[in-house]
Amino acid sequence: MNNENIIPAVEKAVLLLERLGRNNGGATQAELAGELGITGSTCYRIIQTLQKYDWLRKTPGNRYELSGGMLSAAMKLVNPAARFERCQPLLDMLANRTGLSVKLSVRQGSEQITILRAESPRATSVSGRVGARFPVVEGSVGAALLCHAGEEEIQMLAKQCREAIREKDHPELIRERIEDLHRNGYCLNARLNRWKVDAMSIPLGKTLGQTEAALTLLGFDDDFPPERLDQLAAEMKKTGKACMAAITG
Repeated sequence: MNNENIIPAVEKAVLLLERLGRNNGGATQAELAGELGITGSTCYRIIQTLQKYDWLRKTPGNRYELSGGMLSAAMKLVNPAARFERCQPLLDMLANRTGLSVKLSVRQGSEQITILRAESPRATSVSGRVGARFPVVEGSVGAALLCHAGEEEIQMLAKQCREAIREKDHPELIRERIEDLHRNGYCLNARLNRWKVDAMSIPLGKTLGQTEAALTLLGFDDDFPPERLDQLAAEMKKTGKACMAAITG
Protein backbone atom coordinates (compact mmCIF):
# COMPACT_ATOMS: atom_id res chain seq x y z
CA MET A 1 0.00 0.00 0.00
CA ASN A 2 1.18 3.53 -0.82
CA ASN A 3 2.02 5.23 2.49
CA GLU A 4 1.21 8.61 0.93
CA ASN A 5 -2.46 7.66 1.03
CA ILE A 6 -2.47 6.85 4.75
CA ILE A 7 -3.92 9.31 7.27
CA PRO A 8 -1.53 9.21 10.25
CA ALA A 9 -4.13 10.04 12.89
CA VAL A 10 -6.44 7.25 11.67
CA GLU A 11 -3.53 4.84 11.57
CA LYS A 12 -2.64 5.70 15.18
CA ALA A 13 -6.24 5.18 16.24
CA VAL A 14 -6.29 1.75 14.58
CA LEU A 15 -3.01 0.79 16.24
CA LEU A 16 -4.37 1.96 19.59
CA LEU A 17 -7.48 -0.22 19.18
CA GLU A 18 -5.37 -3.21 18.14
CA ARG A 19 -3.12 -2.69 21.16
CA LEU A 20 -6.11 -2.73 23.53
CA GLY A 21 -7.60 -5.72 21.71
CA ARG A 22 -4.49 -7.78 22.45
CA ASN A 23 -4.29 -6.77 26.12
CA ASN A 24 -6.16 -8.02 29.16
CA GLY A 25 -6.76 -5.24 31.64
CA GLY A 26 -6.49 -2.24 29.31
CA ALA A 27 -3.85 0.48 29.44
CA THR A 28 -3.38 4.04 30.65
CA GLN A 29 -3.07 7.02 28.31
CA ALA A 30 0.65 7.30 29.14
CA GLU A 31 1.22 3.61 28.37
CA LEU A 32 -0.57 3.89 25.04
CA ALA A 33 1.29 7.04 24.01
CA GLY A 34 4.63 5.49 24.93
CA GLU A 35 4.05 2.17 23.21
CA LEU A 36 2.65 3.74 20.04
CA GLY A 37 5.24 6.51 19.88
CA ILE A 38 2.77 9.39 19.79
CA THR A 39 2.53 12.56 21.84
CA GLY A 40 0.36 12.73 24.92
CA SER A 41 -1.90 15.35 23.32
CA THR A 42 -2.46 13.26 20.19
CA CYS A 43 -3.19 10.18 22.29
CA TYR A 44 -5.60 12.20 24.42
CA ARG A 45 -7.56 13.41 21.38
CA ILE A 46 -7.76 9.91 19.92
CA ILE A 47 -9.02 8.52 23.23
CA GLN A 48 -11.60 11.30 23.64
CA THR A 49 -12.90 10.71 20.11
CA LEU A 50 -13.19 6.96 20.59
CA GLN A 51 -14.85 7.44 23.97
CA LYS A 52 -17.43 9.77 22.44
CA TYR A 53 -18.65 6.91 20.24
CA ASP A 54 -18.28 4.29 23.01
CA TRP A 55 -15.44 2.47 21.25
CA LEU A 56 -13.42 2.89 24.45
CA ARG A 57 -14.43 3.01 28.09
CA LYS A 58 -12.54 4.20 31.13
CA THR A 59 -12.03 1.70 33.92
CA PRO A 60 -10.70 2.02 37.49
CA GLY A 61 -7.09 3.14 37.69
CA ASN A 62 -7.47 5.56 34.74
CA ARG A 63 -7.16 2.69 32.29
CA TYR A 64 -8.96 2.28 28.98
CA GLU A 65 -10.54 -0.81 27.43
CA LEU A 66 -12.50 -1.57 24.29
CA SER A 67 -16.22 -0.89 24.69
CA GLY A 68 -19.52 -2.02 23.20
CA GLY A 69 -19.85 0.82 20.71
CA MET A 70 -17.47 -1.03 18.41
CA LEU A 71 -20.17 -3.65 17.84
CA SER A 72 -22.23 -1.31 15.68
CA ALA A 73 -19.34 -1.03 13.21
CA ALA A 74 -18.84 -4.79 12.98
CA MET A 75 -22.24 -6.20 13.87
CA LYS A 76 -22.28 -8.62 10.95
CA LEU A 77 -19.04 -10.15 12.17
CA VAL A 78 -19.58 -10.20 15.90
CA ASN A 79 -23.36 -10.16 16.46
CA PRO A 80 -23.68 -12.51 19.44
CA ALA A 81 -26.92 -14.12 18.31
CA ALA A 82 -25.52 -14.74 14.83
CA ARG A 83 -22.32 -16.23 16.23
CA PHE A 84 -24.15 -18.58 18.56
CA GLU A 85 -27.16 -19.49 16.42
CA ARG A 86 -25.63 -22.89 15.64
CA CYS A 87 -25.92 -23.66 19.36
CA GLN A 88 -29.73 -23.69 19.35
CA PRO A 89 -30.07 -27.46 18.68
CA LEU A 90 -27.58 -28.13 21.47
CA LEU A 91 -29.64 -26.06 23.91
CA ASP A 92 -32.80 -27.89 22.81
CA MET A 93 -31.15 -31.24 23.54
CA LEU A 94 -29.97 -30.03 26.96
CA ALA A 95 -33.51 -28.93 27.84
CA ASN A 96 -34.87 -32.34 26.84
CA ARG A 97 -32.19 -34.24 28.79
CA THR A 98 -32.60 -32.22 31.99
CA GLY A 99 -36.28 -31.29 31.79
CA LEU A 100 -35.30 -27.68 32.55
CA SER A 101 -35.39 -24.42 30.62
CA VAL A 102 -32.07 -23.30 29.15
CA LYS A 103 -30.72 -19.93 28.12
CA LEU A 104 -27.51 -18.54 26.67
CA SER A 105 -26.49 -15.02 27.72
CA VAL A 106 -23.73 -12.61 26.69
CA ARG A 107 -22.41 -9.43 28.22
CA GLN A 108 -22.88 -6.06 26.56
CA GLY A 109 -21.30 -3.37 28.69
CA SER A 110 -23.10 -3.27 32.03
CA GLU A 111 -25.88 -5.63 30.92
CA GLN A 112 -26.41 -9.33 30.33
CA ILE A 113 -28.57 -10.21 27.33
CA THR A 114 -30.42 -13.46 26.63
CA ILE A 115 -29.57 -14.40 23.04
CA LEU A 116 -30.87 -17.99 22.85
CA ARG A 117 -33.47 -20.00 24.78
CA ALA A 118 -34.74 -23.55 24.87
CA GLU A 119 -37.95 -24.24 26.77
CA SER A 120 -38.45 -27.13 29.15
CA PRO A 121 -40.50 -30.03 27.75
CA ARG A 122 -42.57 -30.05 30.97
CA ALA A 123 -46.03 -28.53 31.22
CA THR A 124 -44.96 -26.20 34.04
CA SER A 125 -41.57 -24.51 33.81
CA VAL A 126 -39.67 -21.25 34.02
CA SER A 127 -40.00 -19.20 30.86
CA GLY A 128 -38.62 -15.94 29.46
CA ARG A 129 -37.75 -14.28 26.19
CA VAL A 130 -34.82 -13.80 23.87
CA GLY A 131 -33.53 -10.24 24.06
CA ALA A 132 -34.28 -9.80 27.76
CA ARG A 133 -31.74 -7.53 29.47
CA PHE A 134 -30.61 -7.57 33.09
CA PRO A 135 -27.74 -5.96 35.02
CA VAL A 136 -24.55 -7.88 34.29
CA VAL A 137 -23.90 -8.24 38.03
CA GLU A 138 -27.16 -10.09 38.66
CA GLY A 139 -27.50 -13.74 39.59
CA SER A 140 -25.56 -16.80 38.52
CA VAL A 141 -25.40 -15.49 34.95
CA GLY A 142 -23.62 -12.37 36.18
CA ALA A 143 -21.08 -14.45 38.08
CA ALA A 144 -20.37 -16.56 34.98
CA LEU A 145 -19.97 -13.52 32.73
CA LEU A 146 -17.77 -11.72 35.27
CA CYS A 147 -15.68 -14.69 36.40
CA HIS A 148 -12.56 -13.19 34.76
CA ALA A 149 -13.26 -9.60 35.87
CA GLY A 150 -11.15 -7.80 38.45
CA GLU A 151 -12.40 -6.71 41.83
CA GLU A 152 -12.39 -3.01 40.91
CA GLU A 153 -14.55 -3.62 37.85
CA ILE A 154 -17.03 -5.72 39.81
CA GLN A 155 -17.33 -3.06 42.51
CA MET A 156 -17.81 -0.35 39.89
CA LEU A 157 -20.51 -2.31 38.01
CA ALA A 158 -22.38 -2.98 41.25
CA LYS A 159 -22.22 0.67 42.27
CA GLN A 160 -23.42 1.88 38.87
CA CYS A 161 -26.31 -0.61 38.68
CA ARG A 162 -29.67 1.16 38.40
CA GLU A 163 -31.85 -1.79 39.40
CA ALA A 164 -32.84 -2.42 43.02
CA ILE A 165 -31.16 -5.82 43.25
CA ARG A 166 -29.25 -7.36 46.17
CA GLU A 167 -25.95 -7.34 44.27
CA LYS A 168 -26.00 -3.55 44.08
CA ASP A 169 -25.62 -3.14 47.84
CA HIS A 170 -23.86 -6.46 48.41
CA PRO A 171 -21.23 -6.96 45.68
CA GLU A 172 -19.65 -9.62 47.87
CA LEU A 173 -22.44 -11.91 46.61
CA ILE A 174 -20.94 -11.69 43.12
CA ARG A 175 -17.49 -12.62 44.41
CA GLU A 176 -18.91 -15.54 46.41
CA ARG A 177 -20.62 -16.92 43.30
CA ILE A 178 -17.46 -16.49 41.25
CA GLU A 179 -15.57 -18.42 43.92
CA ASP A 180 -18.19 -21.18 43.63
CA LEU A 181 -17.55 -21.26 39.89
CA HIS A 182 -13.82 -21.62 40.36
CA ARG A 183 -14.30 -24.26 43.05
CA ASN A 184 -17.12 -26.35 41.56
CA GLY A 185 -17.21 -25.39 37.89
CA TYR A 186 -20.75 -24.06 38.25
CA CYS A 187 -22.71 -21.49 40.23
CA LEU A 188 -26.17 -22.07 41.72
CA ASN A 189 -28.37 -19.13 42.66
CA ALA A 190 -31.16 -20.68 44.71
CA ARG A 191 -34.09 -18.25 44.78
CA LEU A 192 -31.88 -15.40 45.99
CA ASN A 193 -33.23 -13.19 43.22
CA ARG A 194 -36.22 -11.04 42.39
CA TRP A 195 -37.71 -13.76 40.16
CA LYS A 196 -37.85 -16.41 42.93
CA VAL A 197 -36.46 -19.10 40.64
CA ASP A 198 -33.33 -21.23 40.75
CA ALA A 199 -30.59 -20.70 38.17
CA MET A 200 -27.42 -22.71 37.58
CA SER A 201 -24.77 -21.23 35.28
CA ILE A 202 -21.38 -22.00 33.78
CA PRO A 203 -19.08 -19.73 31.72
CA LEU A 204 -18.27 -20.52 28.09
CA GLY A 205 -14.94 -19.62 26.48
CA LYS A 206 -12.83 -16.53 26.96
CA THR A 207 -11.92 -13.71 24.56
CA LEU A 208 -9.99 -10.53 25.40
CA GLY A 209 -10.14 -11.40 29.07
CA GLN A 210 -13.92 -11.77 29.12
CA THR A 211 -16.24 -14.76 29.20
CA GLU A 212 -17.78 -15.41 25.78
CA ALA A 213 -21.18 -16.43 27.15
CA ALA A 214 -23.00 -17.95 30.10
CA LEU A 215 -25.03 -21.15 29.82
CA THR A 216 -27.86 -21.40 32.36
CA LEU A 217 -30.42 -23.94 33.53
CA LEU A 218 -33.61 -22.48 35.02
CA GLY A 219 -36.06 -24.21 37.32
CA PHE A 220 -37.62 -24.35 40.75
CA ASP A 221 -36.14 -25.29 44.11
CA ASP A 222 -36.86 -29.03 43.85
CA ASP A 223 -35.23 -29.15 40.39
CA PHE A 224 -31.78 -28.68 41.94
CA PRO A 225 -31.44 -31.12 44.85
CA PRO A 226 -27.85 -31.52 46.11
CA GLU A 227 -27.57 -35.07 44.81
CA ARG A 228 -28.39 -33.90 41.27
CA LEU A 229 -26.05 -30.93 40.98
CA ASP A 230 -23.00 -32.81 39.72
CA GLN A 231 -25.06 -34.55 37.05
CA LEU A 232 -26.58 -31.27 35.87
CA ALA A 233 -23.16 -29.62 35.85
CA ALA A 234 -21.75 -32.46 33.74
CA GLU A 235 -24.59 -32.08 31.23
CA MET A 236 -24.03 -28.31 31.06
CA LYS A 237 -20.28 -28.65 30.57
CA LYS A 238 -20.82 -31.20 27.81
CA THR A 239 -23.21 -28.82 26.06
CA GLY A 240 -20.93 -25.84 26.65
CA LYS A 241 -17.99 -27.63 25.06
CA ALA A 242 -20.14 -28.56 22.07
CA CYS A 243 -21.35 -24.95 21.75
CA MET A 244 -17.82 -23.57 21.62
CA ALA A 245 -16.86 -26.20 19.03
CA ALA A 246 -19.92 -25.23 16.96
CA ILE A 247 -19.07 -21.54 16.80
CA THR A 248 -15.33 -21.98 16.23
CA GLY A 249 -15.32 -25.06 14.03
